[in-house]
Amino acid sequence: MSLWICERYPRATVVAVSNSASQRAWIEALRDRRGFHDRLSVITADVNALMPGRRFDRVVSIEMFEHMRNWEALLARIAGWLEPDGRLFVHVFSHRRLAYEFTGTWAADRFFTAGRMPSHDLLLHFQRDLEVRASWAVSGTHYARTLEAWLQRLDAHGERARIVLGEALGPRHAKRALAGWRLFLLSTEQIWGWRDGQEWMVSHHLLAPR
Repeated sequence: MSLWICERYPRATVVAVSNSASQRAWIEALRDRRGFHDRLSVITADVNALMPGRRFDRVVSIEMFEHMRNWEALLARIAGWLEPDGRLFVHVFSHRRLAYEFTGTWAADRFFTAGRMPSHDLLLHFQRDLEVRASWAVSGTHYARTLEAWLQRLDAHGERARIVLGEALGPRHAKRALAGWRLFLLSTEQIWGWRDGQEWMVSHHLLAPR
């Protein structure tokens, strides 16, 4: 997303935040090859403790709120980072009407530890510091097609995937790990495609300072 913004908005300065050091290295390598070094910086940090030391016109959150526990505290922190006329855009996976924790399940243990599935309207209950100006949901079928494409690419490069997993986990565990990733993609594709994508969806919210 940060690279996409730099490509399409040449006057924008972007600060990307992730808790993944390897993701930071990947973004920085592409940034340098594409000539965005002076406009894109990448921070490896826990957003709960992030102190950017500056204000922003826009803050964009992509698939992060599912992993956060105290939304009110997080939104208060983000409100302090925004200019008075700034905006926050939140992209988050959601269920049509239920909010629940991921605990004690196969997926929670392996892929979504301590995660939360928010309901589409959950963010509406946390408007103390930022006001929700607009909310809309996109059919889960879009994400289902993405998952299907990921599975096809994984299967097309299965041997390479086993090598990568073996380097990270050890050769003895690579085959089981690859099977786990296949099962994750297969099951998640079915979940987001269920009921024509109207049960599990992708929610979007636009917020502004009060």
